[in-house]
Amino acid sequence: MSYATENILGSYEKAVSAATSGTSRTASDKDMFLKLLVAQLSHQDPLNPVEDKEFVAQLAQFTSVEELQNINKGIESMNTSFNKQQIVNAAAFLGTQVSAKGDTITRADDYVSTMYVTYPQNVASGTVKVYSTTADGQPDKLVYSANLSPTQAGTQQYVWSGLDNNGKTMANGTYIVTFSALNSAGENMLVSTESDGVVVAVEAAEGGNHYLYLNDGRKVRYTDVQVIAYPQKSDGSTDGKTDGETKDGTTTTGETTT
Repeated sequence: MSYATENILGSYEKAVSAATSGTSRTASDKDMFLKLLVAQLSHQDPLNPVEDKEFVAQLAQFTSVEELQNINKGIESMNTSFNKQQIVNAAAFLGTQVSAKGDTITRADDYVSTMYVTYPQNVASGTVKVYSTTADGQPDKLVYSANLSPTQAGTQQYVWSGLDNNGKTMANGTYIVTFSALNSAGENMLVSTESDGVVVAVEAAEGGNHYLYLNDGRKVRYTDVQVIAYPQKSDGSTDGKTDGETKDGTTTTGETTT
């Protein structure tokens, strides 16, 4: 290619770049490549034309750019479809009881939350405490406390009766449950908790990892949900599954009222 031709192509490339600055990168690259190829053929030296091999290589590059553009469109379409499908899947959670990380439970006339407590070691002793909550969801008054019986390590199920230490039925609402546990050496251990909540709303999020709003005020990720069930009634029964069915591998945490 002659020096004059290189200057022509350089100027033309700048003009095309300015004209396509507002379009998508892949589309503009394809358009620029095609226009540059035509310009090169139009301004090539008749005494030193582009060789066949070089011309074929340039056409192959053009084909690659076009294929990349088609693949990009396909991926964008797939992502759009995936996000729409995810929000549909998340909407199916509405009205169901899901288990997610947290220490908040809800008490209602026909519903009671279940907690799942994970102990890293065997529990020699400990306490469980239930607090009422303020308007902004913070712990308020201690309404119930009990000593934990010796318990095996692992995930255990805990269900509060809804009564205070005097046997009085507490009002409907949200409560916070805390656990403190000691191992056989008398050392404190880190306890993690999950609690059930009923999904009342779904919020779309970027990337398809949508948010679920629970009836106790929590906001959890769609992908963080570990257990899905029908809401449990205050008498222990559920709609859609047999009475007494619980999360696999869990047992009720032993306790003695204090």
